[in-house]
Amino acid sequence: MVGCLAGEQSPAQYLGGHYGYSFLRLPTHAPLAAMGGVNISQRDRNVNFFLSNPALLSEETDKNVSLSYSPYYAGIAHSSVAYADRHGKNGHWGAAIQYLDYGTMEETDPTGAVLGTFSAREYAAVLGYAHTMAPYTIGVNLKLAGSHLAQYSAFAALFDIGGVFKHPVHDWTLGLLIRNAGFNLKQYTPDASTPLPFDVQLGTSFKPKFMPLRFTLTAHHLHRFDVAYDDPALRTTIDQNGQEVARKTTFADKLARHFSFGTELSLGKPLKVMAGYNHLVRREMRLEERPAGAGFSLGAALQVKAFGLAYARFFQHTGGGVSYLTLTGNLKNLRGKRL
Repeated sequence: MVGCLAGEQSPAQYLGGHYGYSFLRLPTHAPLAAMGGVNISQRDRNVNFFLSNPALLSEETDKNVSLSYSPYYAGIAHSSVAYADRHGKNGHWGAAIQYLDYGTMEETDPTGAVLGTFSAREYAAVLGYAHTMAPYTIGVNLKLAGSHLAQYSAFAALFDIGGVFKHPVHDWTLGLLIRNAGFNLKQYTPDASTPLPFDVQLGTSFKPKFMPLRFTLTAHHLHRFDVAYDDPALRTTIDQNGQEVARKTTFADKLARHFSFGTELSLGKPLKVMAGYNHLVRREMRLEERPAGAGFSLGAALQVKAFGLAYARFFQHTGGGVSYLTLTGNLKNLRGKRL
């Protein structure tokens, strides 16, 4: 956000710093965070998945409501609320609000003298629609995003277009998504430049017959092959003779940075355990001398009648991970039981 205010155009990490509204790339709920943070093919009753791909709106998400919260780093709070319902015979719609509160910070002058305090926040209102035709579903999300930093503000209109193919016999889905395309409505300042967090993704989910496991694999940033961060501090290394040698990112590493992997283990009907790995997060966020668990994630989800509870822990660097908590409810079931 700060880089956008300054009009910064230098190369930076794809996980943040170079694009505006980067919060739109954060996982919005616990199951997504638990499975690597990127997933566009998981068909589930959890309504939040339509924020990853509008084509995931289906009969399973009808009349489902969800509330998610994540206490992010340094006192930052990330939350979202979502709801979905049916529209006609083959249509489904969803609505959501995402909110990221950076809290209150000290305002100083160039000498470091404290002038007061200021606040910062970002948010997005999302409206999605999907239409199903036999094994195919096509969906679109419309987003209005806002960002505020002290007296500066910016707004953008964005959209996602996605499709999902669900195999008529096997438990297999394939998803394709164009994400966060759009344009700026207002910049922080007249001379600021705010690139949007555009992305193209392709993913698949598959559950082998007679196995309690579901596997997902998602490719992201398909519009650009090299997404490796060129860290000036790591451009060279020292060989055994004490000579500086240019450090290069291998082809295999560049390719692997485009993939996120997740798995889900069903322990009976009410309980699921999830795990994931995101290679881009691991390579961009780890410390060279101590990578720890960066890029790995774990979580669990419990469904009891009309209510669901999910928790995830996404490990991003040595300093610790981020927790996600998601509550879900099915209003159709509640209404039927007169609770």
